[in-house]
Amino acid sequence: MRCTVGPVPSQPVLIVSGPPGAGKSTVARLVAGRHQRGVCIEADWFWSTIVNGFIPPWEPAADHQNRTVLRSVAAATSVFAQSHYVAVLDGIVGPWSLDIVREESQQGDVDVHYVVIRPSLPVALARATGRSSVEARVPGHGHLVDEQPIRIMWERFSNLGDYERNVIDTSEQNPRETAARVWEGFLSGDFLL
Repeated sequence: MRCTVGPVPSQPVLIVSGPPGAGKSTVARLVAGRHQRGVCIEADWFWSTIVNGFIPPWEPAADHQNRTVLRSVAAATSVFAQSHYVAVLDGIVGPWSLDIVREESQQGDVDVHYVVIRPSLPVALARATGRSSVEARVPGHGHLVDEQPIRIMWERFSNLGDYERNVIDTSEQNPRETAARVWEGFLSGDFLL
């Protein structure tokens, strides 16, 4: 069931994050589609703009690159929010990089909501590695199906300290169920930073 609502009083950005295989892209699009002025900004598109010098994002040497890409994604998301869209950012955004999103959002007086969808490691591995035959949504930016980086990134999301309150365990949920839970939490302010 598609549930849409009218304009919201603030200018919100909703970050839907988590490790590979969590279902971020599917859930983010479902959530954005629930609002009559919803937009989904997929971070994967921004990664595909690096033509030369790409460093796999899970490698330590990629920190500057990762922060630059995320700043670009956050800026685009903030512009949509300032134009009164509910802007859903779909990407791997850990607490270690929320400062970037906050900086970009403060420039436009934008409210930031942050949710991490996190299945168990076996579920994330099964979902992510099972995508090898699925066509990539972003040309030139295929699905991550290698177990080692999936494990590395899942581990980074495994204990988020104060941000554990922003986590939804999606191990037993399908995308529609997860989207409904994210939508509920977003509307009630559960994920507001």
